[in-house]
Amino acid sequence: MRYYMFIDESGEANITNPDPRFNVFVLCGVVFSEDGYKHFDAEVKKLKNKFFGNEDIIFHSFEMRGKKDAFKIFQDPTIMKDFYNDIGSIFKTCEYWVISCVVNKQKYKEIYPYKNHAYEDALTFLCERGISLLGKKNKQHVLHLCLEKRGKCKDSQLKKYYTNFIKYGTEYISTDEFKMCYPRLHFRGKDENTNGLQFADLIAYPIARKQLSPNLPQPTFDIFDEKFYSRGGRGNEYYGLGLKHFP
Repeated sequence: MRYYMFIDESGEANITNPDPRFNVFVLCGVVFSEDGYKHFDAEVKKLKNKFFGNEDIIFHSFEMRGKKDAFKIFQDPTIMKDFYNDIGSIFKTCEYWVISCVVNKQKYKEIYPYKNHAYEDALTFLCERGISLLGKKNKQHVLHLCLEKRGKCKDSQLKKYYTNFIKYGTEYISTDEFKMCYPRLHFRGKDENTNGLQFADLIAYPIARKQLSPNLPQPTFDIFDEKFYSRGGRGNEYYGLGLKHFP
């Protein structure tokens, strides 16, 4: 069985100058089975055709919130309400798991003053939990990791880091355990219009907002709250599993 983890972020991974207004970096992975992703992808394409007349539109959280470019249609409150009702249904009814790491950048800088690898540390966590989710001893599962391209140099550095911890294991997952469902790393450009990556982007931002303002209502976060990987498979008791705070 093939599984896919689509990974995107919210916030800036650079720890050097934490922004007090947005002092977290969130790396979010959305895991689908192969069949689950086919169904999800078809639903998103129907949604795009319904509201934008084609499948070429690329969902991006920042532009959607700002009602910019193609998303100017959201300036009509009726259209915006209908759209978010429909996409909310996809959030609720499609089969997937959420695995995310929230990095407190100020704490990271204090504890690791000479380290600036928030993205890499978060990616390690996502890979560890992805292997745990599929089952460390299940040789029939293959996990494909899909990341958005960040530039040739950054992608090369990240691939080298990834190869290293897969080769030598981590504190929690051994080399042999990784190889049981050996995760494969793929990079995709934004122009390739990968709906799984766009979905990870839409989920990452509400996770960040939930951490920044935990006492304020976060209705989008509540929609997918039960999708976090947890001790029961998904849902309750997901802190430390489907949602990790670091450090």
